[in-house]
Amino acid sequence: MTLQNYDAAGAVRAAIDEESLKTFILENILVGSKNNKKIATLSNMDIKQFSHGQSDPTYLVTFSHKGNPPVRVVLRKKPAGKILPSAHAIEREYAVIKALHDHHTSVPVPCPLVLCEDPTVIGTPFYVMEFSEGLIFMDPNLPNMSPSGRSHIYSQMAITLSSLHAVIPDNVGLGSFGSTQEYCRRQVRRWTQQYHASVAGQPMNEALFLIDWLKAHIPDTDRAPLRPGICHGDYRLDNLVFHATSKKVTAVLDWELCTLGDCWADLAYNCLPYHLPPVPGLPSLLKPGEILPEGVPSEKEYVAMYCKHAGVSPPSDQDWAFYLALSLFRLLSILAGVQARSKQGNASSASAASVASNSVLKSLAEAAQGIVARLGSLVSSPKNSTLVHGVGSDSATSGGFDVKGLSPRVQSLRNALLSFMEQHVYPAETALEELASGPQRWTVSPIMEELKCKVREAPRLTVSPIMEELKCKVREAPRLTVSPIMEELKCKVREAPRLTVSPIMEELKCKAKACGLWNLWLPASLAAGLTPLLAKYPEDERHMLLGPGLNNLEYSHLCEITGRSPWAPEVFNCGAPDTGNMEVLAKYGNLKQQELWLLPLLRGEIRSCFAMTEKAVASSDATNIQASIVREGDAYLLNGFKWWTSGACDPRCQISIFMGKATQTGPSHKQQSMLLVPMSTPGVRVVRPLLVYGFDDAPHGHAEVEFKDVRVPVEDSLLLGEGRGFEIAQGRLGPGRLHHCMRLIGMAERAIELMARRALSRRAFGGPLAKQGALQSELAKARIDIDSARLLVLSAAAALDRYGFKGAKAQIAAAKVSAPNAALRVIDAAVQVHGGAGVCQDHILSRLWTHARTLRIADGPDEVHLVTLAKMELSKHSKDVGQTSKL
Repeated sequence: MTLQNYDAAGAVRAAIDEESLKTFILENILVGSKNNKKIATLSNMDIKQFSHGQSDPTYLVTFSHKGNPPVRVVLRKKPAGKILPSAHAIEREYAVIKALHDHHTSVPVPCPLVLCEDPTVIGTPFYVMEFSEGLIFMDPNLPNMSPSGRSHIYSQMAITLSSLHAVIPDNVGLGSFGSTQEYCRRQVRRWTQQYHASVAGQPMNEALFLIDWLKAHIPDTDRAPLRPGICHGDYRLDNLVFHATSKKVTAVLDWELCTLGDCWADLAYNCLPYHLPPVPGLPSLLKPGEILPEGVPSEKEYVAMYCKHAGVSPPSDQDWAFYLALSLFRLLSILAGVQARSKQGNASSASAASVASNSVLKSLAEAAQGIVARLGSLVSSPKNSTLVHGVGSDSATSGGFDVKGLSPRVQSLRNALLSFMEQHVYPAETALEELASGPQRWTVSPIMEELKCKVREAPRLTVSPIMEELKCKVREAPRLTVSPIMEELKCKVREAPRLTVSPIMEELKCKAKACGLWNLWLPASLAAGLTPLLAKYPEDERHMLLGPGLNNLEYSHLCEITGRSPWAPEVFNCGAPDTGNMEVLAKYGNLKQQELWLLPLLRGEIRSCFAMTEKAVASSDATNIQASIVREGDAYLLNGFKWWTSGACDPRCQISIFMGKATQTGPSHKQQSMLLVPMSTPGVRVVRPLLVYGFDDAPHGHAEVEFKDVRVPVEDSLLLGEGRGFEIAQGRLGPGRLHHCMRLIGMAERAIELMARRALSRRAFGGPLAKQGALQSELAKARIDIDSARLLVLSAAAALDRYGFKGAKAQIAAAKVSAPNAALRVIDAAVQVHGGAGVCQDHILSRLWTHARTLRIADGPDEVHLVTLAKMELSKHSKDVGQTSKL
């Protein structure tokens, strides 16, 4: 929309004392220096209020008298009522306009007339300036304008901003207007304070996360900005007045937020329309990836346009991302203040209630999280999306997969992760395998406590007499014969306390934390809600616990790497079932439950298990669950047998999420509840570790667990609400299934790498295995399997980011079927190339194959996902053939 700016003035919403104002103007303002005519000769005064603008109430004051042309002036005042400290600085706004005008700079501003700091005149301080007639463009898409016209408008906007930034503050008397040093740090602090002061209830979790992120990512140049200068603070298209015919900028309006600072931040705020969500009231351009109106430059082109006129080079992608995130947070804080004033009834804009509604603020916060997640790629072309990758590129680092499209931050994390795996995880695999398969795998390492990160004092673990007895008998028993002693060992192992911790693993976890490779799985949207929980933690530790804030698509590239080793996920606190359980606690747990269980899980001090699957029923259908939950007063009584409760054997496993049936009535999917059950609760008994093709996966283990007359308090244990267990299970499974798929791709990459190396190093039948046509065929098929499955996984991750679990259900189901089957084919081919070595404990392949085969069943068997996919496919076409019944 384009306005003739006086048309934007309408009825007065915030009334003022018109007689007092008229008296003041008549006594203090002289309009028209050439003819020295006083307003006093124009006796009639008319006041209208501008609807445009969300900050200070602004009025069009028109004086007229029959036979004389009208004289228009503009009045801007502080809002009435309670306002935030340092906000609505009318005096500063007047000072900067006067300085730029009186020193005849190339920055067009209205002529300032008078400043009144006496609140008794009209209730609050105000100033008056001449009215600058012209056009105001409300829509940055500039509809109904020619391509050349759009290009001209954006060029004028860039030229005017560069002219402002070229002004030397000392030359116009603004040298003491503010400090340019640590501008970004001060801006983060100021808008944080203003946001908290504006919000009456619970602050938005996304905003709290953004605050923490901004504090941790302030540019290194902030102490001495590379481009200090005068920053407008709210420079945007609809704050500019354009000449009606030449379309040149004739006035820059709304200087309330002007200060001295970092000019790049000013430019970033000007570029926000490229990133704002398309909601009513926000000046957003079309969605990223869509074609901009012809003539409207892309963000990269606009930044280049500005830099050309300013004679500078653009900032780095990393810094640009920070400036954009800061600008978006400022807008969020401003609109939070607008919402507060709207509720008080003293907002300056007629549209304040809708522009600053909760839905708009939520959309704005989500856009901020998107900017943070993408980080350094914002100025780049949408072609650099992480969804677009080639196969067989020179930059490929995962087989044939091109990672050039990843943002600089994700690439940096990826490289750090690869380096960590090479330096620490792979060399430790032999020792970890020996511990996991040796006679001491069910014992406690005496040096474990010394190696744990001492972030919280943990109870010391001692070796039980049973285990000492077992160890002695193992040493005395024949190593390769089955004996009565070994049978006795098997029984006693099942009865022994679940005490197994590797000192190597604890040391690796400490190193991962130090390298910033911790909680990589935790998405920004979930981390945002945990900020209040970690408010008392030191800033460095808080950022470490909340992870880098990746979305599912970005995490896919890192999770794949951790899948290359069975031990790696735990090293980075990214292993199942802990990630799923942490997600449940973050989404559905109350503050007390989060403090008690989520915090130590985030810190890697304890582990957890998920007790859902039951031996007696087909647990792939969660409505079959038979374990009972009976309420008795303020407690629940639990009974049932669970199996394949992964992690229950681990000595650090202190909490179980138990799913049981709380009622036999009502809809079948609303009969289940989920409860938090400490593993130390009387009645909880780990019956035995289950073997997976001979592997017991110690020290993690997969247990059969008995819950017999287990009693837990309702307040401490219930998650979300009674009868909502199925709902929680569905929410937990989406990301969890996809994490498994991501790791499966890593397993397959490890297998094809071992397969190729084996083929190149071994000779048979007079030549290297690599020259055998059959082997080459298998190797090629393996590469096709891996890259095909990877693209399905990435597609599912992108869909999960965009549409949530329900919207990504089909993609996740396809990935969950494809990934384990592809990995199995690749690993099996690698096993075949290794011969006998491939099926024994000397190589990682047997463990990888076992894990991949299990994942064709875990988190839903192939058949369930295939049925889901088939039904969704059939439903697409059912209307075409007149089918209306539900399949």
